[in-house]
Amino acid sequence: MKFLKLSMSATAFAAAMAASTSAMAEEYKMVILQSLTGGAAFIGKNVADGAAMAADELNANGFFGEGNSLVYEVADDATDRTQTLSLITRLAADEDVLIVMGPTSGSVALAGANVANEREFPVITTTNSMEVIENGPWSFILTQPADVTIPYIADFTAQTLGAKNCAIIGVKDNEAYVALQRKYEDLIQAQGVNLASVDGVALADSDFSALATKIATSEQDCVFIGTPAAQGANLVIQLRQAGLDPSIPILGHNAFASPTFIEKGGAAVENVYLMGAWVPGGYDDFSSAFSTNFEAKTGIPADEWHAVGYSGMQVIANAIKDAVAAGAVTREGVRDALGTQTDIPVVMGEGTYSYDEHRVPHFGMKVLQVKDGAFAVVGE
Repeated sequence: MKFLKLSMSATAFAAAMAASTSAMAEEYKMVILQSLTGGAAFIGKNVADGAAMAADELNANGFFGEGNSLVYEVADDATDRTQTLSLITRLAADEDVLIVMGPTSGSVALAGANVANEREFPVITTTNSMEVIENGPWSFILTQPADVTIPYIADFTAQTLGAKNCAIIGVKDNEAYVALQRKYEDLIQAQGVNLASVDGVALADSDFSALATKIATSEQDCVFIGTPAAQGANLVIQLRQAGLDPSIPILGHNAFASPTFIEKGGAAVENVYLMGAWVPGGYDDFSSAFSTNFEAKTGIPADEWHAVGYSGMQVIANAIKDAVAAGAVTREGVRDALGTQTDIPVVMGEGTYSYDEHRVPHFGMKVLQVKDGAFAVVGE
């Protein structure tokens, strides 16, 4: 009986210790708010998937310390201003939510930034719009603005390819795409490249036969296409079918850095140049592991936006961890820590992510080319 009593006491002690440990465990709550539906769903859904995978891995690896975890939920801004405002307002009222990753596209992101700054609630929007930063100290951008990214492909056009006259095709009904196109136009013109033609298409367009014929029979020594991957591949196919001289280089921005571009374009997109923060398949141990694990989990290859979401969650997690270490696990503490993040390992660009003194993100880009049905880094 005495032995049984001691055994029960030990069991009770172990249970008490377990309960104490559980009580000490901390949960850090955040929300992944992206366009799962609506016009920007081709970006938002992939960002959300990459971010959720990163959060799950960080928790599984004990990133926040034993027993502690990042608790997240995924919400849909629907690329809709009204829905975004409603969600940001509701989330700001929940004192347990430390930060929101989103919204996605420019117009809804700016609306969300307005509410976030009014409510002193940190948001890190997917857009690259500088207006989000200028709106106030509580709103950040996740992706690099055009001033940071476009020089990679613009300088390549003017300096490496030596182009003199370039035809431009760009999306006219998406603010982010328009901003990228205009920056490209400005930068190549500043380096002596003339605009042979500038044509706009809608995101919903698919028949480019007339436009392709016009360009194929015109005089230019490069063609720049600023559209999403699938639409860009379709454009390239129709340009080839219209008889565009195969020696004329075709270029695109980072939207082309997706397996979809090659899947949809096939042989037609061979030799197309693009810039990408993400090198499909990865380029070092960290990014290659992400690529392998993502495809194993989802059944699809990771694209640029999956990599953006995955990398963005690394940055947010490090900011929260730094706030914890500073004893400031508050919205203000997380905001302050986020703005000072530097050299965070990520799976895109040059492999590290940093905010400068103006809260502008820098992680770099690479110029890629489609070679033998795959993306290759130019010059490597």
